[in-house]
Amino acid sequence: MSDEAAPLPVLLVTGFLGAGKTTLIGRMLDDPAFAGSALLVNEVGEIGIDQELLVRSGSPPPQLLANGCVCCVMNDDLGLALRDLDLRRRDGSIPPFARVIVETTGVADPAPILARFIADGWIQRHFVLSAVITLVDGVLGAETLRSQPEAASQAAHADAILISKADLADVDAIDRLRDLLTATAPHATILVAGSEEAAVGRLLEPFRLLGLRALPQDHGHGHHHGHAHEHALVTTASWRFDDVLPWPVIAGALDDVVTAHRGRLMRIKGLLRVRDADRPVVIDAVQDLFHPPRLLDRWPSDDRSSRIVMISRDTSSEDAMRALRHTLAPMN
Repeated sequence: MSDEAAPLPVLLVTGFLGAGKTTLIGRMLDDPAFAGSALLVNEVGEIGIDQELLVRSGSPPPQLLANGCVCCVMNDDLGLALRDLDLRRRDGSIPPFARVIVETTGVADPAPILARFIADGWIQRHFVLSAVITLVDGVLGAETLRSQPEAASQAAHADAILISKADLADVDAIDRLRDLLTATAPHATILVAGSEEAAVGRLLEPFRLLGLRALPQDHGHGHHHGHAHEHALVTTASWRFDDVLPWPVIAGALDDVVTAHRGRLMRIKGLLRVRDADRPVVIDAVQDLFHPPRLLDRWPSDDRSSRIVMISRDTSSEDAMRALRHTLAPMN
């Protein structure tokens, strides 16, 4: 792949232990829509099993990121593995691929991985993080979200959440879990599937039209309104507004807010209608690092209002959103 080529998309598949990540990825690799995918697997322990279960003919062999504590090991291993894939693809030692699927270990916090995609210039030139897909167990998910900080972070950072094993739980339990996930990740597309076979079809729905990029859900229309959701581990604050503002004004206000709450915001996501641009602008930040803003080819729906979501482990997201609204709301 030359430096001038468009970056290849990366799908990050995460979810707590036993949620069904490996089975789902196996189904994805068998689906024609995901043909030509390279796979990186991060496992806890000295012997890797998942990569043995995910070998497919005609695709690069899965590459194991072994014994991987994500915070300490995978950040370095991920960059090296992506460089190795790129080199082997260009010299013809592995089949060509159109995207990379990264499976994290079940106890991984995805935040450091997302931050690496922002901070590593080489990765930015060659790969783009297209979506974070999080699996949540339909039976055990609610308790896991409340008791395991990593599970809460996996949900909070997701673009799409798949509730797996829904056929093993009663309808009321799935509804309560969906409500909890909506409170944890109001920006995410939440899908329910009783089996991994069904999950692949559901997974493709929000991505097909938008080039494997999940976008914030439509939570209704309005002018200058926002809300916050909180449970024991994660607080989210969201704001939707109709004013069309200059990009420098929005960028400056966001920079001020992040600086004032440095180290406390887990994630910022937004889809913005900006003055002098006929296409929506996507903003995406992990901790204190912002991806470069990018223009989508078109609006995903008839709703042209701007929307921003902030996530933190304390009330910083609410405080930061309040400050942002105080700065931007009067400017119309």
